[in-house]
Amino acid sequence: MRGSLEPFRYLDLNWIGKGNVQTLTEADERGRHTIPASEMMMGLYLNELLLLLLQQHAPQPALFSAYKYTLHKLGDSAINKQIMMRFELYLLACLGLPVETQSDEAISSEMRYRFSLEEGISLASDPVVDSNSILIKGELILALQDIQSLQEHQWKELRAFLDAVFLRLTPRTINSRKLLNL
Repeated sequence: MRGSLEPFRYLDLNWIGKGNVQTLTEADERGRHTIPASEMMMGLYLNELLLLLLQQHAPQPALFSAYKYTLHKLGDSAINKQIMMRFELYLLACLGLPVETQSDEAISSEMRYRFSLEEGISLASDPVVDSNSILIKGELILALQDIQSLQEHQWKELRAFLDAVFLRLTPRTINSRKLLNL
């Protein structure tokens, strides 16, 4: 099995045991991604996010499809930062935290909004940020409706926003993120 247990391979696995301590009995390869060595850390970052934020052994077929697509696109270094952020946005949506309004309230590009893990997007009437929410510009929320059209400064704002969200979602440090220059 040793040759099959390499990064970014799709495996059919069988194991025996109960609880957290189990024994792997079979690992059959069903496919693989060939990720350039220069992009391996991005793949590891994806894996770390998933391990930290998802419930163990809970099937997520749609998220897995997005994961496979993202791994496939990692070979194109021109779009790596954008493809990673798209995946992160999709992961947030799968976790029940979409970066969109929960009400019929119209978003104004001139206003600032508050993103809360409990309540989603709401108008930020007070510019002071509490420990449970993150400020986001209305301009960025509107731009995310057509992510293809994001400007360079909006990609940077999105990166800062996503970093703040993941910092609040997990108390553990995302070690691979520290090594990346996203």
